[in-house]
Amino acid sequence: MQPKAITKGIEAVIEYCRQFHTDDTIKRYERAVSAIKAYYKEYGQAFYHAKVNDKIRICLRDSYVVSGYRHYRTIFRVLGMLDDYFNDRSFRYKYSFVSRYKYELEPQYQRLSEEFRENLTVTENTVPVIYSIARDFFYYLQQNKISDMGDIQQETLYAFMMWEYRDREGSMNDVTYVLRLICDHLRKKGLLQTSGVLFPFALHAPRKKVYPAFSREDMEKILSQPDTNTPSGKRDYAVLTLASVTGMRAIDIANLKLSDIQWKEMAINFTQRKTGHGLLLPLDPRAASAVSDYILNARPESDTPYVFVTEIAPYRKLNDKSSVANILKKHVKQAGIEKTPRDGKAFHAFRRNMGIWLLEASIDPELISQILGHHSRDVLKNYLPIATSKLGICALDFDGIQVRAGVYQ
Repeated sequence: MQPKAITKGIEAVIEYCRQFHTDDTIKRYERAVSAIKAYYKEYGQAFYHAKVNDKIRICLRDSYVVSGYRHYRTIFRVLGMLDDYFNDRSFRYKYSFVSRYKYELEPQYQRLSEEFRENLTVTENTVPVIYSIARDFFYYLQQNKISDMGDIQQETLYAFMMWEYRDREGSMNDVTYVLRLICDHLRKKGLLQTSGVLFPFALHAPRKKVYPAFSREDMEKILSQPDTNTPSGKRDYAVLTLASVTGMRAIDIANLKLSDIQWKEMAINFTQRKTGHGLLLPLDPRAASAVSDYILNARPESDTPYVFVTEIAPYRKLNDKSSVANILKKHVKQAGIEKTPRDGKAFHAFRRNMGIWLLEASIDPELISQILGHHSRDVLKNYLPIATSKLGICALDFDGIQVRAGVYQ
């Protein structure tokens, strides 16, 4: 087999990343490939070689704490992508690392963490978050040489919370929830003997920021940006139009399959990734036209069952919700709409738009919940603050209140 320049594969990886990732993420990948180039130069190799990649992995096992965990993960991902590229395989959604987690657990603590995970009764999508926090807790016990679970005291839990706060400042309610689950699990296993409540307090409910939706003018600007004379423009226009008239989440659009679209019934029937519940939505004629135009005239020939795929080979489904969100980000920028970090002008704004429009149209709350794929009317609380016409109904006047002085006299 003819040797292939490592730079050729690196160019393919970066070009692939530019389709889906933000500028900051692309810079992280560029730093990763620079590190890989340096390793190849050190080994005196200009051509791809699997053994060189393996040597790099071995070096990283000893140095990732110094170089930074996130940087280490990115290098490992790029190495996996290079292996696939030079072996004529498609890039994958996920690549395995030496460890998926920051900390290595000793056998005793690894066993405890896995037993805890196996006994969880939560939804599948929630398990990774809970297990990640649980691993941090058992690592904390390991570092403090607490091998007997009966030695866990309130002070142990509080100290762990202070330690975990460094990385999870915005999700400490999740930490307290997981600690309660761990204590209950250890108590049921007979490993924790304690009378009374070990974790007697709860954090106050976090304040929820009210994010804006797109104005109708901004929405029209965004939808006018994709060049529908090009394949990528047809795809982007179909994605944005579908989101604007259905309120579908980015992850659900990325996971939408050809078989989910019922053309005769003009409907979309899919399972929501977030809730795991099925949802049947009407397919607006405008969205149907955009999606069909993409499928018939722009979508590359591919065996993948998903509707929206990458622009260049190897063709595969859009890479999770970030790639779909980046489509919006690109066209928001082209439309000249001002955007700042955490200003709410992200893909979820389409759902807020849908909620507001339905409220403004005085649609029954039960139907609104169904359309948005929720199982509780409480969801309307997220949309009422920005539905100004409906919010005005909630305001009280001064009827029955006698004003004796002040500016209202």
